[in-house]
Amino acid sequence: MNEAITTEDVEKIKEALEKLKNSSMEIGKAIYSQADSSSQEQEQEQTEQQEEPKEEEKKEEEKKDEDKK
Repeated sequence: MNEAITTEDVEKIKEALEKLKNSSMEIGKAIYSQADSSSQEQEQEQTEQQEEPKEEEKKEEEKKDEDKK
């Protein structure tokens, strides 16, 4: 980009700007992709944490049932 500006060649400046736009879009996509995948991981972790107490409750109930017998 800097080289294109110093040459004052309009076509080179346009090409450099287009490359810069494309690069910034790729960076944005990568950031969005990472944010999306991390939010999915967080949702999955929360779901797993909610399921764990349910399993523990089932085990406790089974123990109580066995103790009654």
